[in-house]
Amino acid sequence: MNGCIPSGKVEQDREEPVISELWKEHLATQFPKGFRGADLNGIDFVMLDANIAGCVDTYLESGNLNLFQTAMLGLSYRDASYIVPMLNKDAAAYFWQLERLAELVLKAVALKNEKPHQESS
Repeated sequence: MNGCIPSGKVEQDREEPVISELWKEHLATQFPKGFRGADLNGIDFVMLDANIAGCVDTYLESGNLNLFQTAMLGLSYRDASYIVPMLNKDAAAYFWQLERLAELVLKAVALKNEKPHQESS
């Protein structure tokens, strides 16, 4: 521990199983009916799903994301956060799950890269 700041390793260790479990749940969930080929204010639902899913899968396989993947996941997280309140119940639940996964992976990536970033500064 660094004073009052929690160790990133401890927080990261707690989030890894949460990400994995939420990912398994998501894989068992059907894409919402009526949302294939649709968009909301230019946000394509299929692409949003694919972008977040690809980054989560990559993170779980490799344990990290590169800069491009992290940026793509951050943009997709923003898009999911924007659209979820405007969707019907089923679609909101599906895309909220993706939003949550994106948030958890972004936090985990930040924690993994915090020390190397501090060392290079």
